[in-house]
Amino acid sequence: MPTPTQLRTVRDHLLTLHKALLDSERAKYEKAYGPVRSPGEMLQLVLGNEHFAWLRPYSGLIVRIDEWLAADDDALAAEADAFWDEATALTTPAAAVDESAAGRYRLFLDEVPKVATEHAAIRAALGQQV
Repeated sequence: MPTPTQLRTVRDHLLTLHKALLDSERAKYEKAYGPVRSPGEMLQLVLGNEHFAWLRPYSGLIVRIDEWLAADDDALAAEADAFWDEATALTTPAAAVDESAAGRYRLFLDEVPKVATEHAAIRAALGQQV
């Protein structure tokens, strides 16, 4: 079972990775549909537009880890393993680019240096190979 410190490290890397993915996806969205004019508009897109749907599991996991860390409840200890497994799954790219979440992750991993850097950092924190 990961320690709270290990889980916080993974969470921090997930947050930075999520931002890099979101920024990259926003750029693709704006290229196709025009500029997003406000933070509120961006939030609405992230929450409700299918273009960003594949990123919601990342934000959901970050929120659940934050809640777990804040709860400091021994009864929730088993959840740490599930978070660890979910973080591993979310950072396992598909073999090829396609429309699946893992395929889209592969695209940004291959094209965006910040995503590649954070991918390496989170995989190291998870004890996984890049």
